[in-house]
Amino acid sequence: MSERSAARAPGPIEARERLEVIDMIRGFALFGVLLVNMYNFGAYSPIWTGTGDRVARSLMHFFFETKAWRLFALLFGLGFALQLLRAETRATGFAPVYLRRLGVLFLIGAAHALLFPGDVLMIYAELGLLLLALRNAAPRLLLVAAIALLAVYPLGRAANTVVSRDAAAAVQTVDLERARAINEELRRTHPHAVGSVSDVMRANARVIPPNPFGRPLGLEAGLGFFAMFLLGLHLGKRGIFSDVDAHARLFRRGAVLGLTVGAVGMLTEQVASSVVPSAAGSGARVAWALLGDLAFTYGSTALALGYAAGIVVLAQSSRFRPLVEPLGPVGRVALTAYLTQTLVFTTVFYGYGLGQAFRLGPAAVTAMALAIFAAQVIACSWWVRRFRFGPVEWLWRALTYLRIPPMRGRADGAQH
Repeated sequence: MSERSAARAPGPIEARERLEVIDMIRGFALFGVLLVNMYNFGAYSPIWTGTGDRVARSLMHFFFETKAWRLFALLFGLGFALQLLRAETRATGFAPVYLRRLGVLFLIGAAHALLFPGDVLMIYAELGLLLLALRNAAPRLLLVAAIALLAVYPLGRAANTVVSRDAAAAVQTVDLERARAINEELRRTHPHAVGSVSDVMRANARVIPPNPFGRPLGLEAGLGFFAMFLLGLHLGKRGIFSDVDAHARLFRRGAVLGLTVGAVGMLTEQVASSVVPSAAGSGARVAWALLGDLAFTYGSTALALGYAAGIVVLAQSSRFRPLVEPLGPVGRVALTAYLTQTLVFTTVFYGYGLGQAFRLGPAAVTAMALAIFAAQVIACSWWVRRFRFGPVEWLWRALTYLRIPPMRGRADGAQH
């Protein structure tokens, strides 16, 4: 390594160094995150029984629920691996910069959580500390650890049911009258539905700081996030995304296998869920519930990987690239896009805005998410043609590298 490169200070990635296909995957994941987050304001309720609502809810569950955040978390681990490789190439100190990066991310997440309690940025920052400790782990070990951590949710739930001897916990029943009463009560009393800005912030402040291991048997527990971090780090260490052309065949296989296994997993989960209530005996109910949880856990992961590989395959095709290329600008300013999504949908749902919390069903929420994301695609495309970073990305980098990065740059990505 030359003295010049060895002396190069750490700094923000250049536009020409970016892997465009990762931005496209991140943009796709952001749509899923937006859609699922918007369901948290009443669309999950069983009271929406119309055909359009049932179809929209089923499609969201099958294609995006859990898959979106798994894919987003995978990209965090992958990004960590790419940062490591860049630091090694530049012979620069990695840990101090990385720790500042996580610290700033946590603060941004804390501010975000005051508006939306479903923030994941703080959890990413907290678990990112553990990722640093595993930066020298072998790729195979990372893969095995990720698979094992994913198993905690389905196996832990089954064990908990058996130990508590409460097979009824595996059976989910719907009481529409009670659900309607609960939804009506939420409309009248929930801070998100009727509160002021300060009311919302006081209510949301309870999630700061989050405990990523507080609910180890939850579907969205910190262990699941960390498993995807490890899987992304595994892929990054193998260099698969660093040279997508050299791994074109692997991506094609990954797309077919991931989408197929994922779809089969989701169908299996639906069948198992329908069988559980009528299964004869508590043992049978627990077994079917376990099968459904296993299918959903690993099916969701397979589908997320299939999405990533499929987007790479489409991006490498001159014929199909236009289908995924518009996602790139959104992924390039992902942090700004993520926070902007929250500003928009909380204004729609919260009492100090349009007050639609607990009043919109799955069909309406899905249509609104599509409209918001379409607007983001247009806005982000305009922005990245003129600026090197999104506004929040610029702030994040300035505080991480302790210097002001230029916002504008030539079209080829070089600095002035």
